[in-house]
Amino acid sequence: MVSADNLNLDVLELIFCFLSGNDLPSVALVSKSFLTGVIPRLYSTISYRTRQAKGYATKETMSPFAAIIAHSHLAIHVRNIEIRSVPMLKSRLHPIFVRECKEALQLCKNLNTFKCTVPSVLAVFLPSLQDKQRLENLRIHANLTTDQSQMLQNLIKLQSLAVEFATWNVVDMLPKWTSSISETLSSLTLYMINELHESVLEGILIQLPNLIGLHVVGCPKVDHIVLLRQASKTPLLQSLSLTTSENTYELTFPPPSLRHLRHLAFDTRYTLQPSPSPAILASVLAHLKTSAPSLLSFAIKLPERKVVIGEPFVAQLVELFGFSLERLAFLNCSVSMESVAEVCNKCPHLERLDIAIPMQEVSGFIKSIALSQSLRMIVDVDNHVDHGIRKTLSPDNVTKMFARCRSLRKIVTNHRIWRGRVVDTNVEVDIERRFSHVFGSLWFNPPES
Repeated sequence: MVSADNLNLDVLELIFCFLSGNDLPSVALVSKSFLTGVIPRLYSTISYRTRQAKGYATKETMSPFAAIIAHSHLAIHVRNIEIRSVPMLKSRLHPIFVRECKEALQLCKNLNTFKCTVPSVLAVFLPSLQDKQRLENLRIHANLTTDQSQMLQNLIKLQSLAVEFATWNVVDMLPKWTSSISETLSSLTLYMINELHESVLEGILIQLPNLIGLHVVGCPKVDHIVLLRQASKTPLLQSLSLTTSENTYELTFPPPSLRHLRHLAFDTRYTLQPSPSPAILASVLAHLKTSAPSLLSFAIKLPERKVVIGEPFVAQLVELFGFSLERLAFLNCSVSMESVAEVCNKCPHLERLDIAIPMQEVSGFIKSIALSQSLRMIVDVDNHVDHGIRKTLSPDNVTKMFARCRSLRKIVTNHRIWRGRVVDTNVEVDIERRFSHVFGSLWFNPPES
């Protein structure tokens, strides 16, 4: 008789790599061999969030960092740490939690990714990151003093760097720091940094000619004009994210040569009425088209959910890049049914569409997506809350979507994942709960392969 307990440990570890979430601790309770096999996967990622922090303050839960300290042999398996929240005690960082986190960080010698997005917290953890020879991915809320920012320069093997809300101290040392990691760094994200200006950005990019990912979003002094002017220094870019302002100055010619570009994201800001943004967005698309990139994904985020993205812009996007697009995301905005039909009809390789499903026009939406023969996944990016009433996608409408769009396999909504397929003339639909993403990323990051 064959038993799973008799499988080699390396086979069990390989199987458990495909599990996530609550399945991991459940598997650990099956048997000793399962516990041993699942431990590398169970402890590879530690993500500490608000819900856990609330429980820590009331002593209902212990932190995962305390577990690592109590069982130090487990630290070897930790590859990724993300800190989204920190418990507070009398309006201060909880001293016991901070101590646990620092000690656990010291033990995790194989740490590959560290993310800390909590304001004014990074400084206490910086000393524990200094000896991390395998640290390759860093995302930080960089509110630091001059002395603290100097410690960042000791992290010299980074492949991916995301700096958010940085103070002027950090901005000043960025050119020197990026110079020291120029041989390894492939992706750079600068997010919501008021002090970042063109001369600093130029000093950074001139040292990174091999950069393949550049995302400068929410930095008031670096808009689309500045970034496209400096992007000529990084001709190998495969992904680019930028903020478009209402600056009507002409774009610099010649345009940057970005023939390798595959992923593009626009963060659109405007305050004027009427706004010049539609014309600006059109000019940026035309500017980039001269490089003839075959875009695989495009995302755009508008500042107000009630705004309907212009049909001429969608038509231009489809005309220029529709032949290659596999993924489209329209965030924090509405899209007309005519534009949805345009996208589904003229993007022959479209596989994923992130869009706010219009509950008031769901029949028209179903009719529009039926025009696609390649669409496999729809992600509803709207929470559909109107005056306190939550509107949800009904099972009947979900079934109609799968029936009309034969290629469709998955629909993701706020709390649910619907999977469906057409068998003969019947539509088979399964539903499962959607858990929050454990290891978060910024909206403009390119999709994972």
